[in-house]
Amino acid sequence: MNNLVDKYYAGYEGEPEIQIINKSANNQKIVLRIWTGFFDNIMTAIEPQSTGWTSLAYYYNLDIGWYEESPWKIQNLGEAIQQLEGIDRSKLNKIDKEVLEEMLRVFKKAIYIGDDMLISYE
Repeated sequence: MNNLVDKYYAGYEGEPEIQIINKSANNQKIVLRIWTGFFDNIMTAIEPQSTGWTSLAYYYNLDIGWYEESPWKIQNLGEAIQQLEGIDRSKLNKIDKEVLEEMLRVFKKAIYIGDDMLISYE
């Protein structure tokens, strides 16, 4: 069974999208479809570490990872969660906050169960 969450892409059909995909060992999927504008707002709210960009923000800011190969397996999912949790939510609007919370929910579920998380740029 696949679960598709597309309310964060509805109304933006035809524009670029990011798909966050939780793929379980038994091939069940949760696919979170996000308009790239919401995703960009979240990613640009991440502050670099003193050593520079790390984890998910590293791939985003260098246009590698899912920009080169889709779907792309998220590396260091635990660090990506910490990065997203560290975002100053006052920099985000209401819908961006909703998308962020949905991403965190899916990421944390994947870590808990041991599933893979993928990102696809469509």
